[in-house]
Amino acid sequence: MKKIPTKRLSVRGRIVTMFIAIMLITILVFGTYATYNMYNNIMKNTYKNMNLMIDANNENLNQSFSIITNTSIALSASDAVQEWIKDGDYFNKDNEKYYLNVQNLNKQFQNILTYNNVWELNSLTYVTVYENRELLGYTYTKQVSTKKITDDSKRINELVVNDTEKYISYIPPSPSNNTIYYTRKLKSDFTTDDSLIIIAAIGEEYIKNKYSSLLSYDGSLVYVVDEEGTIYSSNDNSLLGGKISQDITNNIDTNKMNEINYNNKKYVTVSREIKENGFKLIYMLPKSNLIKETVTGMNSFILISIILSVVFITFVVIISMRTTVFIKDITTAMNKVREKDYDYRMIKYEDVTLDTLVTTFNSMVSEIQTLLKTTYESKLLLNEMEIKFLQYQMNPHFLFNILLTIQIKAKMCKDETIYQMIASLSALLRAGIYGDKRSIITIEEELKYVEYYLSLQKMRYEDRLHYSIELDDEQIKICEIPRLVIEPIVENAIVHGVEESDNEAIVSVEISNHEEKIYIKVVDNGIGFDVEKIMNTENKDITDRKVEREKMGLKNTDQRLKLIYGSDYGLNIQSQKNVGTTIEIIIPKNKGRAENV
Repeated sequence: MKKIPTKRLSVRGRIVTMFIAIMLITILVFGTYATYNMYNNIMKNTYKNMNLMIDANNENLNQSFSIITNTSIALSASDAVQEWIKDGDYFNKDNEKYYLNVQNLNKQFQNILTYNNVWELNSLTYVTVYENRELLGYTYTKQVSTKKITDDSKRINELVVNDTEKYISYIPPSPSNNTIYYTRKLKSDFTTDDSLIIIAAIGEEYIKNKYSSLLSYDGSLVYVVDEEGTIYSSNDNSLLGGKISQDITNNIDTNKMNEINYNNKKYVTVSREIKENGFKLIYMLPKSNLIKETVTGMNSFILISIILSVVFITFVVIISMRTTVFIKDITTAMNKVREKDYDYRMIKYEDVTLDTLVTTFNSMVSEIQTLLKTTYESKLLLNEMEIKFLQYQMNPHFLFNILLTIQIKAKMCKDETIYQMIASLSALLRAGIYGDKRSIITIEEELKYVEYYLSLQKMRYEDRLHYSIELDDEQIKICEIPRLVIEPIVENAIVHGVEESDNEAIVSVEISNHEEKIYIKVVDNGIGFDVEKIMNTENKDITDRKVEREKMGLKNTDQRLKLIYGSDYGLNIQSQKNVGTTIEIIIPKNKGRAENV
């Protein structure tokens, strides 16, 4: 072990003095530019908050218009309307069921509005339906006089009944009637002029409530306009139904925040499109208000900054005087450990706190040194135990010689079934005993092990088991795969498909490739299992052989593939009780010899 060096704090005074000088210069520079920087930061934060706020309000509007649209679609899909679409004479007064049909129409509209959230949200004032110019009925969600409903809806109906180009339209409000009208025209036969018109009345106040948070700033202006600039909602009711000023629309870019001059004032303006109907939400805030708030906030900010600066300098100076040398020493110590010099130890200081850290560090290095030694010895011990374990196993040559003798006897007795079973069993045993010489084999070799195993099981279960192995491209056979990946999955399928069920079992192996990946599917119609229990939980009962076997065949295979190839590869398992299981193995194509193998 190296001798612990001693070191005097000879440079601490110079470092602390230099640090104080740097801090004073920094404070002077900060004081010079504080106002400018603070102003910009507050303005940026304000702009950011404005964008977030208008995005939230725009989403509220979009949802509100979406609710109105969906409600009109629901009304259009009512049984009575659909009957009229099928039969244009459904609401003909000469029809003996005319009054019954009209009654059903009104009843269905009432039911739709009752069970629709527009009733709870009060988004619609009332809804009327016309056939051409004849009022068939109306339903209201707010108390409105019948005369107002009939007069207003008749006026709106006259505007849209002869319009052959638009089937869905919005009618703007006016200063005297702050109601927005949404109309939907339906045709039963496009060879005639007959149409069914649904008119939904929307209170402009309902729309205004959706952007009410934008009105918290004094002097702010808010507009909801259509593509032609017609104002459908605003905090200035006198502008309803009019056109928005060209000074606003010509200088707005919806993709960023704008500054425009309007009525001899400079405004910060934000615009967002309401995707549901193509309208725009325009928000204008006087820049003078922002500047005023910024200047007001600067006073407290400067005072707090000065106080914090003084406190910070005092605190840092005290800390730096105590830790400057220690930081340098601990950096040196860390570098030594990084260079794997585990004999290095830090010096002691005349400070309880620092000495505690030094003791902890030195103790940590000693533990690392001990841990490395222990890990190395444990690895040697494990290797020794594995060797002894193999020594205690039956001599494989003896086993294979016996199997070969049985195989020859079966051949001599002309028992081809036993001969083939012994041949397949021998191949599987060789793969298990000698397979560790190669951790990577071709898919063709792996499929031989699968074929050996399935043929043995086929001879065992006969007509109870049917299996198939399919490749969409024979070239896949030359691709490489970790040894014994497919066979354990097939074995698991047999366990669930045959051994635990009295039904006819079907097991299929399907191999395909797509975009540098190979997909190997093992499908069975067995009893299925709980994927969550097998893959994501630890089994505490070591006597539960079934779960342990599944973990070895599935969970460990998945972890093995992820360790070799990465988290994008491994097993994808889908299983349903008493229906079957599909296990998909995903590996990279032509990358069998991974560095991690």
